[in-house]
Amino acid sequence: MSNKKRILFIVSDFYHNGAQREMYEFDCALDKDKFEVTILSLTELNIRLDLPDYFYQKHLDLGTKILFLKDFISKPKKSLITRLLNKTLGNSQHKKSNNNRELVALLENYSEIIYMGEYIYQHISNILPVDYSKRIIIFVMCSRFQSENYRNFDKNNNYLFIGGFDKLKHIEYEFEGFTDYKYQFMPLCLTVTNEYNKWKFNSNKGKPKKIGIFTRLHKDKPLDPFFYAYQVLLSQGLGVELHVFGVGDYKQAEYDRYINNLSLDGKVYFRGHQSDMKQTIIDEQLDMVWFQGYNNLPAGYAALEVCLTGAPQLFWDFFTGENEQINKLDKETIYPHYKDLLSFVEASEIILSDEKIAQEFSEKQFQDVFNNRDIHKNVSIIEKILLEE
Repeated sequence: MSNKKRILFIVSDFYHNGAQREMYEFDCALDKDKFEVTILSLTELNIRLDLPDYFYQKHLDLGTKILFLKDFISKPKKSLITRLLNKTLGNSQHKKSNNNRELVALLENYSEIIYMGEYIYQHISNILPVDYSKRIIIFVMCSRFQSENYRNFDKNNNYLFIGGFDKLKHIEYEFEGFTDYKYQFMPLCLTVTNEYNKWKFNSNKGKPKKIGIFTRLHKDKPLDPFFYAYQVLLSQGLGVELHVFGVGDYKQAEYDRYINNLSLDGKVYFRGHQSDMKQTIIDEQLDMVWFQGYNNLPAGYAALEVCLTGAPQLFWDFFTGENEQINKLDKETIYPHYKDLLSFVEASEIILSDEKIAQEFSEKQFQDVFNNRDIHKNVSIIEKILLEE
């Protein structure tokens, strides 16, 4: 009989997004002599034409077993009268009990259940018995400014949150209101390489400077500060272009209203999804990248990928608490974060025009990711938690 600990990771889907990327990085790095990994997906395959199930086959290639929630949740067809009676008589708990038996039976086969995102637990907790888990392990994928993800949480449960927040004051801010939780710092990590560290400063004054943004085009991925900054750069007569890379429709994301209001129509280039963004940065010869940040932390895997190319980045800070390192472009700062538009524009001009400073941030950001964000070095943090009795 195998002595491996059986671990179930619950994910939303297999799209090419950040949470799904983190799941894949763990699947690659976890010691399979110690752990037997299974993934339960909330979403079936081939649901969206614009988002292929990018990581599905990659997990299968690693030998990971994949299950789908639909196979463990019953959805009996009920008449309108039955639904009204259930609502009137308050039969939701009875319905919940009937609906979760197969799921509970599945979960009982595993030593630990890991929710890859607070929104995953929010969904599953509506199905499971109230007192099902003694310890609820959640990888934090969002932050307090996206507070709807915590809206229906029972804040008295015993949670173990795992995430990239590294300061006590910040952690207390994020989980304010929770009464029984532990927190484990685990930075976003990936398989690092120096193969793509080929960025070079563009000293050709006759060539337009290219700024890149890598993101999923969606309303919960705000880009308005960057559009304002771009408009200011153009108004100052700088030869600069803004290229936005990522899946989605910019009109559905409601970016068009900012573009129209700022007279940027035809001046922002939406380039679509990139299968290899590191190679895209090299091929496109981007001069710098703008990215979303959160209290001096890059807010996503795309930023780490950028660092591995050496392209320098500046960040707009979406943290709503107090940031003591805000609006600074100095030697102590690795990932400069801004909330002041003119300071952000000024810093962008410096990175685009001053080769020495641009090279300094290129090197600092590359070294930080290469030395500190290697999943194969840091996975032991998670393995230790999973091996606890």
